[in-house]
Amino acid sequence: MKRYEVSKNGKVENVADAFSEIYSVELLMKEKPVILENELLRNIQKYFKNVKVTSNRDNNISFAFMDHILEYKNVNAPVGIVISVIEEKPEINKLRKSLGQSFDYVNKEEFEKCNVRVLVTDIMAIGLNYAERIELFQKTLYSIVELIPCEGIHFNITEQVISREEYLKNNPLDDDYDVLIGILNVRLFNIENNENEYVMDTLGLSAVGLCDLQCHFKNLDPGEISNILYSYGYYIFENSDVLEEIDTIEGITENSKWKCRHEVALVEPERVVLDINPGEDFSCGYRN
Repeated sequence: MKRYEVSKNGKVENVADAFSEIYSVELLMKEKPVILENELLRNIQKYFKNVKVTSNRDNNISFAFMDHILEYKNVNAPVGIVISVIEEKPEINKLRKSLGQSFDYVNKEEFEKCNVRVLVTDIMAIGLNYAERIELFQKTLYSIVELIPCEGIHFNITEQVISREEYLKNNPLDDDYDVLIGILNVRLFNIENNENEYVMDTLGLSAVGLCDLQCHFKNLDPGEISNILYSYGYYIFENSDVLEEIDTIEGITENSKWKCRHEVALVEPERVVLDINPGEDFSCGYRN
């Protein structure tokens, strides 16, 4: 949750860190679901044994994770997950924006037909280590999605939509489980009137207290830049202590090194990112 001051050369400003004090996603569906409290509790307990239901009323069910007690404003309280059923359509502009950055999802029209949203939100989780927080959220979300049929999951924080079928392939009990599915996204933006110029960035690391990456480039394959951003995004998540030490990364060609430094993000949300400079032949924008 680092905030940056203006440096002597004026390149880095004191901007918002984009940290999400409350983490939330929404399940999109066409009809109101039937949620069986005891069945859902048992499913969550596959991953977290000491969990209990603390409330179930007015289309809201709250779960308390009793092995995760945190102090907040001199009060000890368990981390919670709240499920809220909202009988209204998703906000269409936000949904379309996320669908535009969800390149693996093909059945996009079905989402605009959804009339019900089920919000899954963490409560009092701000004090957890970021990795522990995301693990708790993701495994609980998986337990919920297993039992509640939906068209897909809208990760509005990372501007992506994942189908239910695709999300359920990533089972927390499997050896190759990927905790960052939905939590980390790589976005692509074409620069108007410049066919081969792009901005690509990660979205999601800043939301959990780390630092996103970006690259403003021309005449390079966006697929290769995407691989670099994902690779270093995962590396930062797994090795947060080295974040301030990264000043170069490996480029696309053998033995190439691309310089990095903290910059204000070119694309919203406002935050400081680790900007990757692909070198004089491929970089865009002003760099001194």
